Amino acid sequence: MPPPLDGYLRTLHAEAIARDTAAERWLFPSRFPAQHLSSGRLAKRLRLLGIHSRMARNTALIELASELPAVVVSRLLGIHQSTADTRQRLAGQDHAYAADITHRQ
Repeated sequence: MPPPLDGYLRTLHAEAIARDTAAERWLFPSRFPAQHLSSGRLAKRLRLLGIHSRMARNTALIELASELPAVVVSRLLGIHQSTADTRQRLAGQDHAYAADITHRQ
């Protein structure tokens, strides 16, 4: 994680480990006991800090697609093959040989 986000995550992790019970050890706890913060609520909190999680997710997928064949990205992350193909095209990579080899097996 880039600074300053890495420092915040380390602090949250240290606080979670320091809690007494396993039920309270969520990295992002909600206001309800023994429950984690929902993804929607976390995204809203991040937006308030100027962090747009959807853009970061898409950027990370494009970066990954530039390094790995789309078929591998699809299987590793459990995303649809067409989504992985789109990210790969955006990254400007062509790993058609890997897809061909995968279909042969």
